Amino acid sequence: MGLTAGTGTATGLVGQQNAPEDLGYLSGLILVPKGSYIATDTLALLESTWLDNINSVDGTRYIVLPLAFDLENNKEEAVYETSSLGNQKFVRPGKLTRTYMVTVTPVVMEQLNTLNSAKWNCFEFTSNNFMKGTSPDRVKFSPFTLDNFRVEGEEPAGGDTVNKVPITFTYGDPSEWNGRPSFIQPLVDAISPWNPNDLKDPKAIISTVTNATTAGFDIYLQGYDKVPFEGAVKEDVIVRDASTGVVTALTSLTESTPGQYAAVGTIAASTYEIGAAPVGTSGATQGYAGLQRDLQTTVIV
Repeated sequence: MGLTAGTGTATGLVGQQNAPEDLGYLSGLILVPKGSYIATDTLALLESTWLDNINSVDGTRYIVLPLAFDLENNKEEAVYETSSLGNQKFVRPGKLTRTYMVTVTPVVMEQLNTLNSAKWNCFEFTSNNFMKGTSPDRVKFSPFTLDNFRVEGEEPAGGDTVNKVPITFTYGDPSEWNGRPSFIQPLVDAISPWNPNDLKDPKAIISTVTNATTAGFDIYLQGYDKVPFEGAVKEDVIVRDASTGVVTALTSLTESTPGQYAAVGTIAASTYEIGAAPVGTSGATQGYAGLQRDLQTTVIV
């Protein structure tokens, strides 16, 4: 993970001096709650680790932001203190503030603004499919510390521009990358690289559950753009016990009008989380990934 240790040179430097990796440019951000990290590089190298965290419950969930349309960098000057005697002492390196521009629909813009109420750190992913972070102990794969994170107001389109939503964030500790860089390329399997850029814009499915009984329920599925999700199969809907996490398989899922389904199954009385199944669910044709609302809590008696 990160630079490969070598024998060093006469200068005392270690690591490959001509590291072959071209990391590429920043193409996306994954927000993670403060205090989150991936325990080992072995786990960080697995696509499933990232998708499990992306599809986790609210509070621990990783949030994938839409792909960057543009990026502006604002580097602060290093901070020094000058005494009355003219002595100057270094205080800290300058912090980097970035404005990350995305182009999204008004519905996704509204949802992005809800992220302002939480404290975030972030992993970066690049145009060459690398994940960038830091490793303070060379065991954990940790996100970058953010001093601030703010989704700003939309910049309206002009005659030669498009609508853009600026997202401004400041890296809290320049030494995390300059002194402890870590980068990995997750794998789908033992040899096939995973492309985090395939996550792209949020593709979450909003679920509305009604008429729930032990024999089934009605569910309406739509995207954030309000377009109904048509052609779902029964594996696209998850019925998960809110206490035990046990999943009850549906017997059938029948679409009556676009996005409106009748779900049939044998469901014991309990409290369930019902909605679109996670990415990777066997048999599912569409899972939720990235920016998604919680599954709908439904009591069945």
